[in-house]
Parts: sequence; C-alpha cells; structure tokens
Amino acid sequence: MGKVHSIFKVSGKLGDYVFYQLNGKQVARKLAGKKRGPKSQAEKENEVRNVEFGKASSAGKFLRTALAEECRRMNDRYLYQKINKLMLKLKAADPAEPGQRTPGGGLGTPEGRAMMRDFRFQKKHGHFPKLNSAVRKKGKAVLHFSPSRQPIEGMTELQINLQNGDYRRHLHPAPEVSAQNLTDVPLNFRQKKGYTELLLIWGEGFLQGAVVTEDSELPHDDAHSKSGS
Repeated sequence: MGKVHSIFKVSGKLGDYVFYQLNGKQVARKLAGKKRGPKSQAEKENEVRNVEFGKASSAGKFLRTALAEECRRMNDRYLYQKINKLMLKLKAADPAEPGQRTPGGGLGTPEGRAMMRDFRFQKKHGHFPKLNSAVRKKGKAVLHFSPSRQPIEGMTELQINLQNGDYRRHLHPAPEVSAQNLTDVPLNFRQKKGYTELLLIWGEGFLQGAVVTEDSELPHDDAHSKSGS
C-alpha cells in the first residue's frame, strides 16, 4: 500500500491499482494478480467436494419438494437440515469416482437403502410403523413391515430423479397388513432409468419409507432389515 501525493482526488480502479481514502489520506493498493499455473491437489479436492455438496443439496431440495405435503405435516422447521445430511451420507455411499458421486447412486447400494429405510422424518421418537422392504414383483410391490399399534393412514408412491428434480407421485390408501406383517400393493409407475422408486408410509406424527428394489437385490438387503427390525 502506498500514499498518493496529488492535487487531484482519485478514487476507484485505475489500471492495476485501486485508489481510496484511508484516515483522511489518499492511498493506492495494487490489485492482486490472478494465480497462474496448475491447481494444487488441495484445490482439486476442494473443487470436487463443492461439486458433490451442491449435488447433495439440490437432491435434498428436490425430495422435499416432491414430499412437500408429507413434510409439512411433520411440523419441523429444521427438517431440511436432516434431509440434507441424509443426502450427503447417501452421496458418500455411491461407489462412483469422486466428483461423480450422487445421492441417487448411493440409494442404489444396500448401504444407501438401509440409510433411507432407517431415516426418521419426524421429530418425535416413538414406536411408529416401519416399512422394512418393498420388492417389485410383476407390477406390484411386496411389503414387509415391523409391527406397531400406531395406524398407518396412507402411503405415497414416489418416482424421482434426484439429479434434475423431475418426479411422479401417487397416493395409496393405508395397506392392509397380514398377521405375518406382509402385504402387496400395485405400482402405478413403470421403472425409469435414472429415477429412484420410493414407497413411504405416513400417519399421525410419522413419515418413513423404503426404496423399491428388485428380486435380485432382496437377499442381502431384506435379511438385514428383518434381522434389525
């Protein structure tokens, strides 16, 4: 920083310098030059983190938009934070290369499906109904529940692209669950590449769901859900 001795008052940018008043005196500061040369490894890693963080934040917003009615009933002003944290965890579960990982990719793994199944949208803790698994079979979803005295009031079928926010949803009536805690429901949407299928159950004070999987994905995931429920 240098002092300027001139009969003229100068302010603003001139060439590579910025002129301004400091303690009643006119001073000049040279503009910082742009960094040249290749990016450091730390800069590259930070750029990757920022890209993936942006994808996760957008995915959280897309999910909240698609489930706006259900989320509103949770009456939790901080629910968006919980959902964003879930999206970051799902992103980390995606086996893709760093920079290419997404929450949708994470939901395609057993670890990610378990995160979705165990996620609590509601603030309150309690013995609420839980959908452990939803398996697609011939246009229907075979559902397995954990028993609960709390009634299920309805179910939302959601097909969503967590990268661009496009979604379709359908409301189902409360499922009739057998003594074995099983039932099946017709699925309204055909599978679509790039889209995640979710079934979410809801009622007074709770919202919970599971990823709709294929038969081939069932053994590991379903065994885990039944043993841990």
